[in-house]
Amino acid sequence: MTAHQGDAIARLNAECFCLPLAPDALTAALGRRLPAADLHWAAPRLAGLTAEQPLFLPAGLKADLLHRIRAIGTVLLALAAERQAPDFKPDAVLAGAVFDSFDFHLTTAGPKLIEINTNAGGAFAQPLLLEALTDSSTDPGFAPEQCLIDAYVRLAVDRRLTRLAIVDSRPEAQPLYLDMRLAALALEARGIAVDILDVTTLRRESGRLLGPNGPIDMVYNRLTDFELETPDTEVLRAAWQQGEVVLAPNPDVYRTFADKQLLIALTDAAEVTRLAAACDADAAAVLNTVPATEVLDAGNAERLWSQRRDYVFKPGSGYGSRGVYRGDKISRSKWREILDQRYLAQRFAEPSQRSQRSLRLAGGITPFKVDIRVWTHGIEPVFAAARLYAGQVMGFRSEGAGFAPILWIDPDGCDGPCQDIETYRALCNANVQARA
Repeated sequence: MTAHQGDAIARLNAECFCLPLAPDALTAALGRRLPAADLHWAAPRLAGLTAEQPLFLPAGLKADLLHRIRAIGTVLLALAAERQAPDFKPDAVLAGAVFDSFDFHLTTAGPKLIEINTNAGGAFAQPLLLEALTDSSTDPGFAPEQCLIDAYVRLAVDRRLTRLAIVDSRPEAQPLYLDMRLAALALEARGIAVDILDVTTLRRESGRLLGPNGPIDMVYNRLTDFELETPDTEVLRAAWQQGEVVLAPNPDVYRTFADKQLLIALTDAAEVTRLAAACDADAAAVLNTVPATEVLDAGNAERLWSQRRDYVFKPGSGYGSRGVYRGDKISRSKWREILDQRYLAQRFAEPSQRSQRSLRLAGGITPFKVDIRVWTHGIEPVFAAARLYAGQVMGFRSEGAGFAPILWIDPDGCDGPCQDIETYRALCNANVQARA
């Protein structure tokens, strides 16, 4: 992308507010899926998950992101095959890896991978955001439920998917409960019975996993106990280990792709070069994408403290930005506290920005930080969206923060300023590409 093209995209993200994700359009998209009786609680939840404008990105960036994801995923598979041999089953891991996410910051030095997550939420809300943006009820071209169906077909050959359970801890209290509800409705439309269950309601009987409504063929796992190590997940872990239920994603997927310790290996040039040569992956793409990461310990504490402004400090395990500290914000007392907690130090990758003119609050234009989430099935990308946020680390607590659809634009076709709604709605409708 040339500097001129970059300027055109930056100008759209700074100045274009003519395609708001309006509440009435979001509610209409919900109404095409949910019973009318559910809209009173679902509409506010969707609004709370949604940023107020889309993000503009150059169309050429998409292919670059997908290449980087496949290179990183291929190297991680090769590493898992070495570390987990002889029990590693790559085909099963790839099939069970539904809704992994590769999360990026778009820096001036190119896309930088911040982390990889399993059971990443939000995928089932994305078709609604595209519908609301384009003011259309046409098929957006992205059916996330198909990933779950495909996973079952690959993992349970010759068995029929009759009942699926979406499982979490206190699911109705989760911020992304609406996403689970949308998943249930999408699967029910395919003729599959779906229960949204607390993990503690599961039981085993006669070689089957059961919920309140009977035997369960597959569990769509939304738990953040990624390795199923707590007493609450004991039943689910045993049923999965004994082959009584298909579990996706599962602990094998987490260990292969999302264990944060893997970020260290992905920035070891010699290790990545060796693995990439063995599996025919692009080592340069991996090393150029993953910021340098190391374990914070007594041996490097003095150096990292002196360079802390260039780093982000993350727990070695965890989720949702919990316990993450920007180096330029961390206090000396917090530093001493985390020194013996096996934190990771990751080179800070400055996020890009998208300005918003708030629909909900009176006031001026507010800049939001941006990260890009690409959901995958295995290492195959299936959809990309932006997440807009304020504050030190990613989170949707700020007014106006949330998921935003990406409009992949030819920068050469948008030289002029943003002038009117109809012109840019036509531009965006022509450039919405639902599938990553």
